[in-house]
Amino acid sequence: MGLTIREIAARAGVSAATVSRVVNGTGAVAPEKREQVLAVLGEQQAAPRRRRSANAAGKTLGVLMLPGSESDPRVIVNKLSAITEKLPRKWSLQLLSSEILPLELEARHLRGELAGLIIAGHGGCAPELGRVFARIPHVWLNSHRLADEGQTVLMGNEFAGRLAARYLIERGCRRPAVLDVASVNPGFPARVDGFRFEFFAQERECGRIAVTLPGGTAGFETAPAEVLEAALNGADYSGCDGLFSPEERLTALFYRVLTRRGGGVTIPVVSCNHTPEYLAGLYPRPASIDLGNRMLAELALDELLRRISGAPGRADHVAVIATPQLVPGER
Repeated sequence: MGLTIREIAARAGVSAATVSRVVNGTGAVAPEKREQVLAVLGEQQAAPRRRRSANAAGKTLGVLMLPGSESDPRVIVNKLSAITEKLPRKWSLQLLSSEILPLELEARHLRGELAGLIIAGHGGCAPELGRVFARIPHVWLNSHRLADEGQTVLMGNEFAGRLAARYLIERGCRRPAVLDVASVNPGFPARVDGFRFEFFAQERECGRIAVTLPGGTAGFETAPAEVLEAALNGADYSGCDGLFSPEERLTALFYRVLTRRGGGVTIPVVSCNHTPEYLAGLYPRPASIDLGNRMLAELALDELLRRISGAPGRADHVAVIATPQLVPGER
């Protein structure tokens, strides 16, 4: 049986009004008093959660789309579609505004309106929001950075780069290169590093094509198509006989740049993230690394339900492993 507001206040050594403000996310509360209330609420929630099955009753999972997650909506939609199909009976998803205040998010969880969170995006959120995440069962659908925790790169990104390198080696490329551009996704440089490491491991050489974005651009994900296309057009591809493009959006614009230059794409290209909508109409169709986004999303849901039921969470970057696979292109 749950505690009343007065009982929580007595245990926390604060007033009932303070407890009410914390639970409802309204009004200013001194940090130390807030932590005292949260500690009592945490004790109250922990015991029954350990005895409850994650599928015992209908609940709501919040889907928090952080700023920047809309830069690749097709991938996010595929992941959420997989989660929806595997969602247990009586459970539902609720899309949350990226502008939601940390206190409001925490209050919804304390009131039982949100059992847990599915977070899409690459971080870049306010430190206070990151601290709230630590109090709510949650999983990430992407590699991400948090100011207080550093970065987490989902396993599979580096291996995707190594797969791309092996593909170009098998195609007989002697001077392959990788597109390297600033990204808000910490998984992107991991793909670049994996590509270059595979050549190092095989005692071969590869090139790096630096794509320079305008000053102040955090990553290519936030750049308009025309700006990114201009940056790709300014890069030097001479001497390259094979190319790894670590993201499908870059691949599609790379094809457009070479087509407008005349002659089109005449070298083997391998892309990454396997988003068919971006690759439609490209000729010759590039190979693509499928990061297993649907499987990743299903594993993330399984992990979130484990955490909600009270089971200890696995390491965040281990909980959502999917094995990348190469989808051959046209020769």
